[in-house]
Amino acid sequence: MLTRDEALVTYDDASGTAIPDRLSRQTHKAYAGYAKRLLTIYEHGVGLTRRELHRAVENVMAAVDDCPARRIAAFKKLLDDVSEFGSDTSGSAAKLRKQVFSIAAKFHPLASQAEGLFGNLESEIKARIAQELQKPWQQIDDELFADVIEFQRMKKFSGYASPQALLSRYNVAQTQAALYSAEELIVWSETDHKMILRYAKLARLMHSIRRHGQNGYCFRFDGPASVLRRSTRYGVAMARFLPGLLACQGWHAKAKIISRFGKRYRLDLSSREGLKSNANLAEEFDSSLEAEFFEDWQKADTGGWKLEHETEILHEGQTVFTPDFTLIAPDGVRRILLEVVGYWTPEYLEAKVRQLEQFQHHDLLLAVPQQTNFEAPAGIQSPIYFKRRLKAADVLARLSTT
Repeated sequence: MLTRDEALVTYDDASGTAIPDRLSRQTHKAYAGYAKRLLTIYEHGVGLTRRELHRAVENVMAAVDDCPARRIAAFKKLLDDVSEFGSDTSGSAAKLRKQVFSIAAKFHPLASQAEGLFGNLESEIKARIAQELQKPWQQIDDELFADVIEFQRMKKFSGYASPQALLSRYNVAQTQAALYSAEELIVWSETDHKMILRYAKLARLMHSIRRHGQNGYCFRFDGPASVLRRSTRYGVAMARFLPGLLACQGWHAKAKIISRFGKRYRLDLSSREGLKSNANLAEEFDSSLEAEFFEDWQKADTGGWKLEHETEILHEGQTVFTPDFTLIAPDGVRRILLEVVGYWTPEYLEAKVRQLEQFQHHDLLLAVPQQTNFEAPAGIQSPIYFKRRLKAADVLARLSTT
């Protein structure tokens, strides 16, 4: 995804709307050719440094009329996102530099060409360093600055299916970046309710649901601008939800965006406006809190208890509740609904209390972060508190007493 420095959003005071930068076939038809050239640069870029690749992209885009610097930066980021670069996390590059510079210092000054009696020939000193370190100079050169992002060399490029796919990804990425500053996102769904809910859970978004019309639902997602703590991290979660939403059908949405000057704008989205996504649910949990708990459960001695992640939507008038897990007793009859709270705000917890009060006739179990000091409403058993992750052993211990 893009960073805030690569985001390009226009705010229209007259209409009160936020408009992410998007490339259209009519207005930006020349970009298909430029996108093809950018892909060619990266397809043939194995062995080049990130800086060399970026300079090549800048040279191509310099010929484009009215192309903002942030748009160029966004293309570089999107190409980097599907590339693999060498890196150094062990500190070996710094150690290698110290060795190379220590050896070379003995022969200072160096000259690229023989200049009479002044200086030592650079190529000869490189050969001597390679011999002393017992590795080819090209390998030394590749590893010398592997801990500096600009000088990391490309190892692999996964690429995009076509230039049009790159341009489509750009449009989605800019819309995602606009959501970094969202106060809330409201989605009205007529068809893919469970898919929308699943993607929201994968992104670990705080949400509430209510009935909308006869067959529809209204999803309200609290945005990063409404979260006082960990807002940057939650902003990424909000943006990660968008590709999943775009993969669904029969919905329209409205986001409240706060500009850097504190003014509120509206961002309208729908499943019919042309943004495309290849999101899928192949990775069901996507390293979320629920995924860690599910994995821990598979390794535990559950005593016959079964865990199901596929949740059902429970109705109580206009209120809807969607628990994260269903725990099934060894007899196959008793079913306990498990709700796991990840991100939270005081307002979110208050809404959760009101929701649980309406569904207290169901067999409910709640797991919440220890720092919330959450107290369950009357009729609901006290929560399971956890620090960084929810453990299967803690849930099983509670089941043994219920």
